[in-house]
Amino acid sequence: MLKIGITGSIGAGKSFVGALLRARNFQVLDADCKVHELYRDSAGLRAEMAAYFGEECLTPDGVNSALIADRVFADANARVKLEQIVYPYLNRAVAEFFAGEAADSSNGNDADCPKESATQLTRVADKCRFVEAALFSRAPELVKMLDEIWIVDAPECVRLERLVLRGLSESDAKRRIENQRGACAPELFPGKRIRMVMNDGDKLHVEQQLDELLRDLH
Repeated sequence: MLKIGITGSIGAGKSFVGALLRARNFQVLDADCKVHELYRDSAGLRAEMAAYFGEECLTPDGVNSALIADRVFADANARVKLEQIVYPYLNRAVAEFFAGEAADSSNGNDADCPKESATQLTRVADKCRFVEAALFSRAPELVKMLDEIWIVDAPECVRLERLVLRGLSESDAKRRIENQRGACAPELFPGKRIRMVMNDGDKLHVEQQLDELLRDLH
């Protein structure tokens, strides 16, 4: 089983690439979504979060994301501690995902594809799985599980525009971009095969790059 990570700085569009892969019947674990599930369902993680950030950080559905984000962006030590608390739980979840049985990859998304092309994609989908995460560079134990890392990138001006369209103020968007600067640089992943995907807003171009990468996995 080929294990591939998808990453990219904030606003680059890694979730868009993940969605395109799911549409092609590939299994993609969204690490951010998994963390939110763990915040809600893992008694051990909830206890550790409350011990460090206070009981007020917990909600019935998970955690108070705004409270934690304010603490983390204001205090680098709080960010490090958050990662030390969360990543062991996430690493176990990712390992279970990679070790799990293959799901049925024939979900109807290939209805418009030529039969031969759809069959090839199904064969590839059975041989690899993807995990999508923002900052692999801060999760070395997770990176050890991966065979390849696909880095999604976009010009900073495009990323800024996307973040503002999501509802962030321009100053907050710039702060978040700066906070992650360099965190997805290829040189941070020695020994891993690195693939680049440019997501500058041209959907067709992204799809062409993605299909080329998938053909290379045959």
